[in-house]
Amino acid sequence: MASISSDSKIVLITGANKGIGFEIAKQLASQYKGYHILIGSRDAERGEKAAEALKKEGLSVEALAIDVADDRSIEAAAQTVKSKFGRLDVLINNSGIILDSFTGEPSSRAVFEATFAVNVFGAASTTDAFIPLLEKSAAARVVFVSSDLGSLTYRANPTGPYSFVDGPSYRCSKAAMNMLALTYAHRFRGQGWKVNIHNPGYTKTDLNHNNGTGTVEDGAKGAVRLAVLGDDSETATYSEKEGPIPW
Repeated sequence: MASISSDSKIVLITGANKGIGFEIAKQLASQYKGYHILIGSRDAERGEKAAEALKKEGLSVEALAIDVADDRSIEAAAQTVKSKFGRLDVLINNSGIILDSFTGEPSSRAVFEATFAVNVFGAASTTDAFIPLLEKSAAARVVFVSSDLGSLTYRANPTGPYSFVDGPSYRCSKAAMNMLALTYAHRFRGQGWKVNIHNPGYTKTDLNHNNGTGTVEDGAKGAVRLAVLGDDSETATYSEKEGPIPW
């Protein structure tokens, strides 16, 4: 593994043992020197395997067990980062699930609760747990990996992008995540934090049973850009690699 210096930027990516999260870790560690990536994973063994794969490429990464649906797991992960590094510079809330059938049938209460538990409550609990460590950073960056399916503007347009896609619990969770991200952006704007929302697009991953049309390489690009923003860059934005998305 590449050496970690005292001024290395410490990055946590949740749900990073595969898919877009793994690709974000790979691109960030390979394209930017001085970034040490924590591969967040609900399954510790899978996280270790993912980290080992990137270490073999000479990248500065390590695994960190974290289940965003379990507050005890989140707190344990925060304590680990605190003891090892004393701060966190970048948090990428990437963990997410889809449980809707997308057949036009209503989603049950159980589906809504399980979806929000990860996509919204998990992102909120993780961010809250790491705020004390992000406050130790000289340039905190927080990225929420959302979806254009969370756009109210698109949903209100009968012929808008993916207007044929139902998925109420997933859509609602991503719209709620967007508001959550804006809440943090507002709260920490005065401290210079950059808090932004990234849409990876309809990317081919396990999340959609590999039915997506985009590549993980393209899906990760926007999140990587937002993770390394300069002090004069944007905050409170909702975008994809092609540019801004309407709210």
